[in-house]
Amino acid sequence: MTITSYGTGAYRAARPSEFVSTRAKFDDLQRQLDTGKKVTSYGDLGIERRTSLDLNAKKASLDSWLSGIQLADVNLKLSTKAVENFAKLTAETKNDARPGSYVESASGRSAPQVLAEEKFKQALDLLNTNVGGRYLFSGRTSDTEPVASYSLIMDGDGAGRAGLKQLIAERKQADLGVTGLGRLTAGGAGTTATITEEAGNPNYGFKLKSATTTSAGLVPTYTAGPPANVSVNVAAQPQPGDTLRFKVDLPDGSQKEIVLTARAPGTNGNATDTFEIGADVNATAANLRASVSAAFGKEAQTTLSAASAQVAAKNFFDGSPSNPPVRVPGPPFATATAAPAPGTAANTVIWYQGDDAPGSARATSAVQVDQTETVAIGARANEEAFKVGLAQFAVFAAETFPAGDANSRDRYEALAERVSNTIGYASGVQKPAEIIVELGTAQKAMASAKERHTATQNYLTTTLAGVEEVTTEEVATQILALQTRLQASYQTTSILSKLTLTNYI
Repeated sequence: MTITSYGTGAYRAARPSEFVSTRAKFDDLQRQLDTGKKVTSYGDLGIERRTSLDLNAKKASLDSWLSGIQLADVNLKLSTKAVENFAKLTAETKNDARPGSYVESASGRSAPQVLAEEKFKQALDLLNTNVGGRYLFSGRTSDTEPVASYSLIMDGDGAGRAGLKQLIAERKQADLGVTGLGRLTAGGAGTTATITEEAGNPNYGFKLKSATTTSAGLVPTYTAGPPANVSVNVAAQPQPGDTLRFKVDLPDGSQKEIVLTARAPGTNGNATDTFEIGADVNATAANLRASVSAAFGKEAQTTLSAASAQVAAKNFFDGSPSNPPVRVPGPPFATATAAPAPGTAANTVIWYQGDDAPGSARATSAVQVDQTETVAIGARANEEAFKVGLAQFAVFAAETFPAGDANSRDRYEALAERVSNTIGYASGVQKPAEIIVELGTAQKAMASAKERHTATQNYLTTTLAGVEEVTTEEVATQILALQTRLQASYQTTSILSKLTLTNYI
């Protein structure tokens, strides 16, 4: 017969490890309640650790892509807003430079020109937009400010580097020539009047294209050359109202028709657009020669001057670090014949200092939005749409039209017409709207990726919670049950520890 021990003997026979393990389990349940996690290491998950590691890796990738999308979205929205504002400025200048907007002023600048200057400065600031040390319109060189200051662009640095105003002045000298007739020579004798291009000069001034007349008495002859030449023979007296038309090409690619109208003897008229019928054909030819010289002289000072300024502005804003602006060789400039050649960084302001490598501006910056998908979000201040707009702001702001100059109004109108037409962006020229569309497409692609990743992330988070996390209610219930057991065990142990044979009996 076996006698079971009671009292202190039974207490000593109990296994202390049961209290320790129960207490440890209670502590672990409290940790689970505090952290919401089942375990403290992947190893403790057992067979589910592979699932946990895989889901966490996928979630980390999504977090990385979503973070990149968020940052890129901010930059992209600011870039888009900048281009939208630029487009607004160009539209306003197109409207400002409308025909008949010239008003004489003491400064020699009309209100639309002053507004163009302010818009130019605003445009430069837009293209120098900086976000967190990153210049949005500098391409790959995002740490480099892409656009020079207004004063440097317009006036140079005063230490040898020429700005836009100097390049315009040089080009005007080259196109107008020494005599101011656009590198043409007016002449003739007897019954003829001639106008001839300068020999050996294919690059500057007017280029004669044709001559026609409505008069039976005038016989124009055009010789293509080089150098091109027009000779008009007054074979018989023209009638009042008869016209003689010369068509010329201008340096900016436009054409101009110079029209001279015959007027009756003894009547008054402007020699720049009419000629008086003389007493005989010789007198009429002499009058015609004077009018040809006056007409081409005026057109040189007005339309040719405006076209020349346009060419200089375009050449200046076509410049970049690897492709400096071309300039007229010289001095002297009025007799230059060689084609414009690139300046250098030492003698010419290069307005754009950003990335100018070949290729798409959008491709200069990209954000990865998925494992195999990237979205191009780059931009450069030297994109065609920006160069066109900047050149028109600048050339309009740079020119002056003194009140005392008889040609100021016509020269202003010629320049304003070109500014308005050019900044209206002709067919085939990149427009700000095209850049906005491209940036908008990138935004849409990123938004789609963000929506897709957010949905996937939510699913992974839910699935991962089932693997790694605990249910608060369930843990609380387990703690309560274990707490009750521990309390009962402690009470029982306490009673048994005090039990003796005497107490028992």
